[in-house]
Amino acid sequence: MQTTATIALTTTALLTTALAWAPPAAAAETPSYRSDQIAQRETADLDLAPGQAQTITHTEAAFIKIRFDEVALGPRDTLTVASADGGESHVYGAADVTDGGLWSLSVEGDSAAVELHDAADGTTATAHVAEYSRGLTGPELASRPSAVPTESICGRDDTRNAVCYRDSDPVAYGASRSVARIIIEGESFCTAWIAGPDRLLTNNHCFETSADARDTEVQFGYECVRCAGGRTRAPLKVSGARVLATDYKLDFTLFTVADPALIAHLPALPLSAEPVELHEKIFIPEHPGGLPLRIASESSAEPGGYGSRCLVGDERRRGRGVGTDFAYLCDTEGGSSGSPVVSRDTGRVVGLHHFGGCPNQAVRMDLVYPRIAPYLD
Repeated sequence: MQTTATIALTTTALLTTALAWAPPAAAAETPSYRSDQIAQRETADLDLAPGQAQTITHTEAAFIKIRFDEVALGPRDTLTVASADGGESHVYGAADVTDGGLWSLSVEGDSAAVELHDAADGTTATAHVAEYSRGLTGPELASRPSAVPTESICGRDDTRNAVCYRDSDPVAYGASRSVARIIIEGESFCTAWIAGPDRLLTNNHCFETSADARDTEVQFGYECVRCAGGRTRAPLKVSGARVLATDYKLDFTLFTVADPALIAHLPALPLSAEPVELHEKIFIPEHPGGLPLRIASESSAEPGGYGSRCLVGDERRRGRGVGTDFAYLCDTEGGSSGSPVVSRDTGRVVGLHHFGGCPNQAVRMDLVYPRIAPYLD
């Protein structure tokens, strides 16, 4: 898949289809969302005709992401999904289609224009919009119940927007460049990070199959522009591709992306093959709640006499297996699952965050590393 800059749309097509696919009037009853939702999937039924651009709109949606089925593309046919103003555009070819379907990458805003291009190459291009996913608004995100007990925020929330550390802690901010928000099957979310060239790690409980990977969107650089919050940077988006290794007990999934050249400029985080030590200083770049990138570096809940830096409080703790985890009081939330836990002493990833509960927990990287090392060369 490659990304283009613009897409030409006719005013008539935009107006007609936007009206046809605007969502129904809001019901009197306030909708409820699951704790693991970042978007709501909405049913659609729209056949695409080659050469005719159509637009799907859901008022106030944070983003629009589309699932196509009944897709047939010849070697030169394409399917384009773009923001209504043409500023963001993603183009798909036959190689991007699996079993007649695909999830598009999201486009920011509440409208997405779709267009099917038939190159007259011997295959009649067809595609059908089966459903779309609309990103939840700020109030909708705030209305979600907690995914885990609220004590995953240990005391007060000491995480800060990643950009706050750009000058004061360039090591932590630099590590955060390797960290991505992932959107799974258009609806749920976790965190992932680069462990090697075209090698990304997240939790097994986030997803575990190659089919899941193909339906996962990976977003790098989704962070606030300013320390105080507010406006966010446009993320770099790429689809997942293939699961190379996964394990329930150690709760990891190692996967690749569909277009590794797009993320080749981003750094991989070095991994530790050594056990973590008690009271080792750590930090966690993460996407708590699926929100813009934050860093947990300090904790007001640390015991007196140990300072404010996040520390390893228990280097051997039960996770999905005996002694598979270590524990800490760094603040995390639902969506932080899959985040790297980085040692301040070595700069290496010593754990893969996966549990909340104060203390919060990560799988030990010295146990994960031997399982994934063959895939990192």
